Amino acid sequence: MLKNKLLLWSPIITLAVGLLFSLASLPSIHPVPRELPIALVNEDEGAVLPDKSNIYMGDQVTDMSKKAFSQKEGQQPVKWVKLNEKNEAMKGMNEREYYGALILPKDFSKNLVSLQTASPSSPKLQILVNQGMNSSASAMASQLLNGVADQINGKVREQIISGLKQKKDPLTIDTVSVLATPIKKETMNVNAFGTHSANGNSPVSLFQPLWMGSLVGAVLLFVVLKKTVFTSRKEKFQFITKQFVVGIFLAALFGWGITWFADGILQLDIPSKMDTAIFLSIAYLSFLLMMLAVVSWIGMKGFPLFALLLFFGAPLLSMAPEIMPEFYQNWIFPWLPMRYMTDGLRDLFFFGNGLSWDHVQVLCGIGITSLLLLLLSALIQNEKQKISADAEEKLSVL
Repeated sequence: MLKNKLLLWSPIITLAVGLLFSLASLPSIHPVPRELPIALVNEDEGAVLPDKSNIYMGDQVTDMSKKAFSQKEGQQPVKWVKLNEKNEAMKGMNEREYYGALILPKDFSKNLVSLQTASPSSPKLQILVNQGMNSSASAMASQLLNGVADQINGKVREQIISGLKQKKDPLTIDTVSVLATPIKKETMNVNAFGTHSANGNSPVSLFQPLWMGSLVGAVLLFVVLKKTVFTSRKEKFQFITKQFVVGIFLAALFGWGITWFADGILQLDIPSKMDTAIFLSIAYLSFLLMMLAVVSWIGMKGFPLFALLLFFGAPLLSMAPEIMPEFYQNWIFPWLPMRYMTDGLRDLFFFGNGLSWDHVQVLCGIGITSLLLLLLSALIQNEKQKISADAEEKLSVL
C-alpha cells in the first residue's frame, strides 16, 4: 500500500524538487542593471568663442549623459552621482561606492570648439571601470558608459556638421579625420582582478569549500555532543568550551589549508597569504558556531537548511545587488551571512587593502552571538532535564 502511494506521488514530488532547485538559477537569468551607481565628473573649465562669449560643453554633455537611458518601471539602469573632481571618483571606487566613472577633462570645451577650426584637437572622455567590485556589474557598467560615449559622439558630430554648413567653410583633411569620432574614449580598469582570479570570482570559489568544511565540522561536533551524557550543567558548559577550542583548531587548519590550496594548486592571485588565512579562519569559526547554535535549538534537521543556504545563496554571491531581481536584492541577499566573507575577500584580493577590523567585525559578531546562543541552549536544556527528573521522582514516590 505504501509503495503504491509513493508511486502515485512520485511525479508530484519530482516536479516539486525540480521547480525548487530551478529557483537557484532564477536570479542569474536575464540580469538587468537597476540604478548602478556611477560617478559623473565634470572638470570642464569651458572655452571662449570668437564672439568673446563663454561656452561650457561639459554641462551639456552631463545633461545628455543623464538623459541617455530611458526610465523603466520607475528605475533607470544607471544612478549618476555628480562629482567635481576625478580624485573624488577614484576615492569612491576604492571604497566600493561606484562601479565606474565618466570623466570630462578640463580642456573638454576648448578641444571641442577647436573641431570647427582649421586646427582641430579631439576632446577626450575618460571611462573608468571598477572591475574588482564585481565582474558582471563592471562589465555592464563598461557597456553602458561606452554606449553613452557613442551617443554623445553622434550628437557632437551632428552639431559640427551643422556648424560647418552654416559657415560654408571648406573642410580640411584634419577636420574630415575627426568627424568619424569627434570625441576620443579612454577606458581604464580600476582595481583590476587580473588573470588568475577565476574571472573575478575567486572569493566565491573559496567560499564553497570553506562553508562545506564548516558544515562537516559542525556535524561531527554535534554528533559527539548528542552521544555524550552529562550529569551536571558544569559538565555541559565544559564540553561546549572544548567544542569551541576544537573549532578554533579546525578554523586555523581550514583557513591556512584553503589559502595554501588556492595559492599553490589553483594558482589564484593572493596578495597577502597571511591576511587571507587569518580572515578565512575567522570566517570558518563564525560559520561553525552559527551552525552549532542553530542545531542546538532545533536539532539535526537544521543541517539541511545550511546545505540549502549554500545551494541557493552561492549564485547570489557572484552577482552585484543592483543586477538581482528586486525580491532577491531587498529580502534575500541582505540576510546572507556568507556575503560578508566574499566581500572581505574582494577587498583583500582586488582593492589592495590589508586585513582590518572592518573586514571581520560582522563575522565576529555572528560568531559571538552564536556562542552565546549555544551556551544559552545548554542552560535551558539542563533546566528542562532537571524539571523532567524531578517530575519522574515525584511520580515514583506516588
